Amino acid sequence: MPLRVIEIIAPHEDKDEVYKTLEEHRPNEGYVFWTSAHEGENSLTFRVIMDVKESENVLDRLENFFTWKDKYRIIVLPVEATIPRLKSIEEIPDPKEAPEKQEKKLKNRLSREELYEDVLDTSVLSRSYILLIIFSSIVAVIGLLKNNVAIIIGAMVLAPLLGPNVGLSLATTLGDDDLAKASSKTLVSGIMLAFAITFIAGTFLVTDISNGPSELMARASTDFSDIILAIVSGSAGIISFTLGVPTSLVGVMVALSLLPPLSACGLFLGAGYISHALGAATLFFANIICLNLSGVVSFLLLGVQPLPWWKREKARITALRIIGVWGVLLAILSALLFFDLLS
Repeated sequence: MPLRVIEIIAPHEDKDEVYKTLEEHRPNEGYVFWTSAHEGENSLTFRVIMDVKESENVLDRLENFFTWKDKYRIIVLPVEATIPRLKSIEEIPDPKEAPEKQEKKLKNRLSREELYEDVLDTSVLSRSYILLIIFSSIVAVIGLLKNNVAIIIGAMVLAPLLGPNVGLSLATTLGDDDLAKASSKTLVSGIMLAFAITFIAGTFLVTDISNGPSELMARASTDFSDIILAIVSGSAGIISFTLGVPTSLVGVMVALSLLPPLSACGLFLGAGYISHALGAATLFFANIICLNLSGVVSFLLLGVQPLPWWKREKARITALRIIGVWGVLLAILSALLFFDLLS
């Protein structure tokens, strides 16, 4: 796991309290820390270096400590390495320990704050996001029409629709209405823009699909293997995301592939092939449903939850309700596929 440095800028009068808090928990968390004063200012900086899997425990404690303070700032920075190495922490909990202490040792992931910031970058509607949608839609159209798998993979790797879906899953888990609204707005805007571009392309570029490209035709239908693939890929993507290993997401993007079926739907509908467009739309929404369902479940299983205790139960209930909604939609979709196979 990677390392993190937590910088705590606090008023000088809180030095003893902060030092005592950090010193009390240092044996359990295995971190090291030091203090430096700001020349000419009534403040000082604590720097704590630790394994990333322990950072949320420390951040939660510090945030609780500073809840009623006015002048403080906590900054989290990535670290490549430290010499000497940090003491290794035993990851298997002692059954004799208190349950809350065992739970803290099991957070083998990025902290809640880091997850939130990473998601926020791709969940807010921006000029860069719009440009990515435009470019990836054009790449997807070219790849589908030229029947070129490499070009289609290029559109998958850009994956602008993946970010707001992950943001929506995290917002559901944390009970964050603002993030949910921002992610939903970004997702809907991206879908509408990508569909408009591909619909226009289908109107002018697609004339006859009787001998159409196999990559395009492959996205005109959905089966149960697509649903299984979407669920597994979504869970793998969330786990990779929480571990801070973004490069592994490339394989997940290729497997899940939100944009190609949406692009195929636009191409088919623009060309007037309604039944094929419905097939591609089914595949697209199956991926959306499975990604969000597996995303919320994965975040819950990884212990992602709000910090304030009074928000946790509310967020848990909301998450279970949303899981129920996505589950019902998946059941309806599965039933439709089942009866379609029988007919």
